[in-house]
Amino acid sequence: MTKLQNKLCCACIFLCAILEVLSIIGAYAADYFTRTRMGMLRHVVYMNGKWEKLFSIPFIRTAALCVIITLTAIACIRYFKMRVNGMVSAAAALVVLLSAWTVYFLIFCNTGINRAYYILSMCFIMATIFQNVIYHCLCHIKKI
Repeated sequence: MTKLQNKLCCACIFLCAILEVLSIIGAYAADYFTRTRMGMLRHVVYMNGKWEKLFSIPFIRTAALCVIITLTAIACIRYFKMRVNGMVSAAAALVVLLSAWTVYFLIFCNTGINRAYYILSMCFIMATIFQNVIYHCLCHIKKI
């Protein structure tokens, strides 16, 4: 691979890291304001009902779980196949931890437990996917 492709991978890593942090901050902000502001709570309850009517939430949740588990399995297989250094090991650990947290949240939480469940689910799924992209870009750079 060329130096340009390495630079593009580094740019992808940087962009995904920023988007991952922003999605986690967004999840925290949605959770905080849903708990502390009545207007935000009303809006979230209204949007939950609207989304439940428009979309098949159980199907989307199951599809997201399958995608996350598949990506994590691919990351684990790739981790054990190649020789790794500290940065790739840290990224692999983050992939597993973030994926485990997202799977736990999707399975054991619902709108009865956390009113901002759908918003938080979207944020956690995005963060997990961004972390997987970061890990695979790091593996690609280290492989070269």
